[in-house]
Amino acid sequence: MEILHTLFVIGYVLIAAFLVYLVLNQEPKSGGAGDLLGGSSDLFSARGVTGGLYRLTVVLGVVFVVSALILGVWRI
Repeated sequence: MEILHTLFVIGYVLIAAFLVYLVLNQEPKSGGAGDLLGGSSDLFSARGVTGGLYRLTVVLGVVFVVSALILGVWRI
């Protein structure tokens, strides 16, 4: 059981590293402070490669959070 936990932690760290890579690879949205006050209406209408990176980042973020919850409960 300890080996399975160790493999899960290694997978968790790899997911975290890949998530950081994906976030740093995304193109910044231009618009400045206007975006903070609702100036941008295309927040969720990503297209092309950027859209694919966005979707992959969201999916990987969900997997990361679920993995964190599993690891948190595992040792109880």
